[in-house]
Amino acid sequence: MTIIARIPGSLKEWFDGSEEAVIDGKTVGECIDQLDNKFSGLSSRLIDKNGEMSAVLIFLNGENIVNLNGLETDVADGDELGIIPLAAGG
Repeated sequence: MTIIARIPGSLKEWFDGSEEAVIDGKTVGECIDQLDNKFSGLSSRLIDKNGEMSAVLIFLNGENIVNLNGLETDVADGDELGIIPLAAGG
């Protein structure tokens, strides 16, 4: 099963300069684990100690996984994960 993770320019340093990564898994959480295997320490930047997304939003085929089943959301061959940094400001 092939899943594509799309990485915006502002997060490329977390992904060794990559704009996308090919991963596999049955759920979004498994895909995040695969990303962590490729880019050591990445998971702790994306997911906090409580298992919640910390500095990013994650989209599956354009839909925020918060509106689906979170990290337990099933993925299928050809799906795309978008990892978007949270914006802060005032």
